[in-house]
Amino acid sequence: MLSFESVSSQHLTMLMNWLDSPHVQEFWDNSLEHREDINIFANGRKVESTYFEGIFSYWIGKYEDIPFCLLMTSPISEGDDIPSIWMEFLSKTEKNFSIDFCIGNMSFLGKGLAANALNNFITFFNSKIEPKARVFLIDPDEKNPRAKRVYMKAGFKQVGSFKMPSGYFSGQSTSLMVKVIEH
Repeated sequence: MLSFESVSSQHLTMLMNWLDSPHVQEFWDNSLEHREDINIFANGRKVESTYFEGIFSYWIGKYEDIPFCLLMTSPISEGDDIPSIWMEFLSKTEKNFSIDFCIGNMSFLGKGLAANALNNFITFFNSKIEPKARVFLIDPDEKNPRAKRVYMKAGFKQVGSFKMPSGYFSGQSTSLMVKVIEH
């Protein structure tokens, strides 16, 4: 049974341990700014974040009540500072979100849960958080074929590639993958 909840202060120690894991560090932003943004979010965003202006929401995925994955989402629109390749895939009438996903709990690596968890999260998000969510964009590193396979299995389509324009992975080659939710 999969379930999801917003990251809260009770998750912080576990999340910081996940971010310290080599399998997470390889493809996830492990900067102090990102860690601080997670902390600010977990404590209700009572102070401003300098990490991408605090646009991200963070989620914990659980399997049979055991936390195993971390997701992050942010709303995106045409007016945002996003890679130009993203523009042609945005819905003009409904809402768009970037999403990122990792399995943090090493006990769950290689268990075949990732694609199902991602699909279930999108269903959860669309039904409980934002019913007008239509387009989800994810941008795995070109050197992460495992993530690309998982995302394709979860219904994302690879639509192109680009160099990350800013942030922790600035300059790295990245795939753009898109999933459109039919309402």
